[in-house]
Amino acid sequence: MKNIRLLFIVILLLFGVLYGSSAHLCGTPQLSFTRDVIPDTNPVADRNPILQADTAMSAPGLPAAPALLVGTERTFFAPDFRSMQQYTVSAVLRGVGNFCYVFVEDTEWNTRVTTATVQGIIRAFDAAVPSDPQRGIYLTLTEHFGVPPDIDGNGRIILLLLNIRDKDHGSQFIAGFFNPADQHRGVLRNPGFRGFPIRSNEAEILYIDTHPLNPNSETAHNVIAHEFQHIINWRHDPKEATWVDEGCAEYASFLCGYSLREHVSAFEKTPSVSLTTWPEARSDLLPHYGAAFLWMLYLHEQYGGVETLIKIVQNRGTSLTGITDVLASQGVPQTISDIFISWKLANYLSDYRAVSLSLSPRRWYRSYPSGAQDGQLHNFSADYIGFEDAGGLTLGFSSGSVSSTDSHAIEFHTTGAVKVRKIELSTSNTGSLVLPTTVTEAILVPSLQSESFGADTQSERYQYSATRGAHITFVAAVLPNPVHPRYWDIIAEPSERLVGLTPMVTLVRLNGGVEQVYKEEQAMYQAAQDSQDSGLYRFSFLLEPGIEPASVVYQISLDSRLVDTGTLIE
Repeated sequence: MKNIRLLFIVILLLFGVLYGSSAHLCGTPQLSFTRDVIPDTNPVADRNPILQADTAMSAPGLPAAPALLVGTERTFFAPDFRSMQQYTVSAVLRGVGNFCYVFVEDTEWNTRVTTATVQGIIRAFDAAVPSDPQRGIYLTLTEHFGVPPDIDGNGRIILLLLNIRDKDHGSQFIAGFFNPADQHRGVLRNPGFRGFPIRSNEAEILYIDTHPLNPNSETAHNVIAHEFQHIINWRHDPKEATWVDEGCAEYASFLCGYSLREHVSAFEKTPSVSLTTWPEARSDLLPHYGAAFLWMLYLHEQYGGVETLIKIVQNRGTSLTGITDVLASQGVPQTISDIFISWKLANYLSDYRAVSLSLSPRRWYRSYPSGAQDGQLHNFSADYIGFEDAGGLTLGFSSGSVSSTDSHAIEFHTTGAVKVRKIELSTSNTGSLVLPTTVTEAILVPSLQSESFGADTQSERYQYSATRGAHITFVAAVLPNPVHPRYWDIIAEPSERLVGLTPMVTLVRLNGGVEQVYKEEQAMYQAAQDSQDSGLYRFSFLLEPGIEPASVVYQISLDSRLVDTGTLIE
């Protein structure tokens, strides 16, 4: 039965259920600092253990809460995202489901929220989601990931519909959130609330917006599924990294069959965001939601389906550590870095079953040479640079990171074939690739993926270039070493800065009018940088006794093309 439901999810998404969402954000990351709380030192709280800050797991047990009746009034404490202080919300219980209580802020009742709104929400939470008309959000998610905590002992989730006091994000807004502070008891203090006390509601609450979010829409139900997963995630691992927590919450919406198109579209437009870094609230967050979701979806499709995501949610390791543990336990031989490299390519090639992607490269080139260009990669991010009319191009690449940088070229051929080739890097982390003449379009995909401790904020500069034909020329000079006269130096200066390309030198000896290779082709090395940063290249060698300098010819080549030649003594 479970496999049938999962097949239904995939079929539904293949036919477009991911399309047509709004630019909604989750407010939970802004409240994540309340995972580490400090007890209030208020003497009253000290005398009353019920008011001590404590986690839901270790909080004192309470008697089972009595069932509430429609019409019950309650005052809630809610965060104001503009001031990061709390205020009180007066609400009335307007609907009771098998797994939820629906409270509505007084000012929203019979304006944006009606009886039909409440009935629709209860149906989505209790009875039916797009991926399964026989079960709602609660059963769909708890069947896979486990039941939520129950600090208030009432066996239900409170869905509080209110006009969330949000900062001005332009077209983006906080559509809902789960506040971890509600999983503690009493009064809490935390610097994130500017030193003001935080009062816990001591209940499992999902705060759902009523404006500008339309509470009568399927998008509102999507938000509920997303936020409900945050409660479940919190029970298993309250210190989980934000990007994993949000990725799992997005995946929960996917399992329920709700649209994630807005977040995926944002990633398509800005695919170079870091997977593992969650920015501050004032940044454009939508691409990060898309990245986190697509990563979880890729693990779902390539590494074990929903069972892998269940283990990720339930593993207490955080960030990449937890994911690594899960994949290792399933016998996956690839490292996280290897999987990330495959994922970055899958995103451009749209190598998914459940979504169709069309990524926008950061820049397109249509004429050459491109010149040496600079870029920057944050850890666990990839860049996409496009080249049209790419047949015969030489792509050069260099980076400051020796071990953690990777670069591939995706080639689109006139035959319709699509090939991916890696740019092999030298020990100096430079490399180049010559594209076949049949290539019509190419995408350069550099990436940075370092799994070392504390690498979350790591970034690296890189350079690339695209050249074609014999436009790069060299000026060369040959001179004996002033200290050791039997040693000679060949100095060469290219007409433009080289990226990923290394000039090579071959020495040929003229012996009785016959050319013989004297020294096989060897690489020159960069000797200095002049004021124009074009670079000087040097090659040093020993000329054995008995060999006349006038009989030796040097040949400098670049990408197998002869660019300069001459004798040691001209």
